[in-house]
Amino acid sequence: MEEIIKVENLKKSFRENLEVLKGISFSVKKGEVLGIIGPSGSGKSTILRCISQLEQVSNGSIYICGERLVENGQYTNKEKRHEIALKSGLVFQNFNLFPHYSVLQNVTEPQIRVLKKSRDEAESLARELLARMGLSGKENNYPCELSGGQQQRVSIARALALKPQVLLFDEPTSALDPELTGEILAVIKELAQEKMTMVVVTHEMAFARDISSHILFMDGGYIVEEGEPEEIINHPKTERMKAFLARFSSY
Repeated sequence: MEEIIKVENLKKSFRENLEVLKGISFSVKKGEVLGIIGPSGSGKSTILRCISQLEQVSNGSIYICGERLVENGQYTNKEKRHEIALKSGLVFQNFNLFPHYSVLQNVTEPQIRVLKKSRDEAESLARELLARMGLSGKENNYPCELSGGQQQRVSIARALALKPQVLLFDEPTSALDPELTGEILAVIKELAQEKMTMVVVTHEMAFARDISSHILFMDGGYIVEEGEPEEIINHPKTERMKAFLARFSSY
């Protein structure tokens, strides 16, 4: 099976004395969903930001769809980095929609600017994706007129519009009221059933167990446990993992 993401000995420091990732390695194959769980500050979101080039790695290697983004801390050239960036789409926890753009424009404009599509082609796909997200009739609304769940569905549609090989979700429900969480989890589950390759950082334990092909438990910049969802969530091996799961009343 084709390897979409391969990470080797990834390290990231923000200052000399603040090492957030301390040499982690993992891979994600086509059609798989990697769930990443762990306490705040464990390095989960930093992994996604390194893969999507929002952060520059301190050392280690990242390959996307078999192409070298960075190897032993050395990045490929600027043109190749841009090409590789288009292979992944990041869905932020706080939506990151353009407030002065309508819903339709938020999904259309990136296609025109990044993929150089015609406006008609971009709008056609945008309307199709918005309908799929249950947002037909909201095309002319602005983000401030939508619920948090609706805004997050727009951001998922925007990411999908750029036809990425892998979708990265950074705690996609953390900014939502509990009653809105379910609608976003349902969208991600549907994408998983369609074999969309995804990496999902989440604090929803039952969701991580149900959706993931494989789970990483992060703590202190290290991968403490990894394996099959049922084994990791229901039969943790380390005391650290047991203590973490004990914080959740049910999963």
